[in-house]
Amino acid sequence: MVNFPAPVGGTAYPMDFAPSVLFAVLYAILVPLMLYRMFDRRSRTVLLIGTVTFSIERVVIFALRASQSRNESRRLSPGLATYMQISFGMGYLGIANDLVNLLRCLLVNPTYGSDMYFQSPAATTKGGVYSPPPPGTPDNPKLRFLSRRMTGYLSLAFFAAIVPGIIANSNYSKDFNNQKAADQTATLRFASAGVTLALCLMIILAAGWSSKKFPMNSKRATGVICGVSGLMAVVAIYRLSVMHLKTTSLAAPSSLNDTSAKVAFYIFHVLPEWLAITILLVPNIRKLFGTGIWGDFRWKDMTPKQIQKWEAQQEKKARKRKMKQGISGDALDAIPLQEKPGKSAGQARETA
Repeated sequence: MVNFPAPVGGTAYPMDFAPSVLFAVLYAILVPLMLYRMFDRRSRTVLLIGTVTFSIERVVIFALRASQSRNESRRLSPGLATYMQISFGMGYLGIANDLVNLLRCLLVNPTYGSDMYFQSPAATTKGGVYSPPPPGTPDNPKLRFLSRRMTGYLSLAFFAAIVPGIIANSNYSKDFNNQKAADQTATLRFASAGVTLALCLMIILAAGWSSKKFPMNSKRATGVICGVSGLMAVVAIYRLSVMHLKTTSLAAPSSLNDTSAKVAFYIFHVLPEWLAITILLVPNIRKLFGTGIWGDFRWKDMTPKQIQKWEAQQEKKARKRKMKQGISGDALDAIPLQEKPGKSAGQARETA
């Protein structure tokens, strides 16, 4: 008889119906807000795609779990059991991974001086908490380089949690009849949760350091990153605490199927995920972190040649806008350079 890892969250029994319906409704309530954030150009950012996708999927997962709780054949379906484990095993990972891109903007935006600020993601965010630095503010390319590399390595490190999680949970139904596969799944699930916990703590430390290093950074933005990272750490700790539990059948009594275990699952796994998504969707993350639509997508700063090309494009766009407003090309040329879009403050001073 194979002893395989007990499903996180246990098997869905009638006691799971009410909480499953509750969380399906709570996630459904977030859908309109999520759609608003995605379609409103003032708050749209691709950095939350993972979180948005997760929030929609959670409506489906809890609807299915409610159905399983009332239907024995669905309750013991190997396919649905595997899907549940994939969803619960990977969802919190996606949220934590999204935080790395927000952390990158938090670290990179303050490193731009007045002459280079136009390259920052905050410069493309209208009405955000960031404003252009005063003229003469020095640039800090070395710190910007280190911040980009550090967050880049953090993103890569998440693969050390994502890959084992995918392998372990996608093969969950194979564990029912194969002890070797079951033991491998147990090991990989431990690895995935352990790495995620370590990375969440690193994100919190990096956000705290940025708050000390850059006092101009939004305290609220730092609080969002630390709060959501802390909630994902709670999920990781909960998962680590139950990974050692095993069972011989989805229908067999196990310590993850009793009432206290189910309460712990909804409080320490499901609720933190919902709170984290709510925290990320309620504020305008684009303005709060100065992300623009793409975040800090640059691997390195623009070269002088790239800057010239970008400025030419900006000036061309400015001409088109002015022409539409009825201003002639000669009149546009008469506008002082520092008032034209596409020129940095330093270049304006040099021309003057």
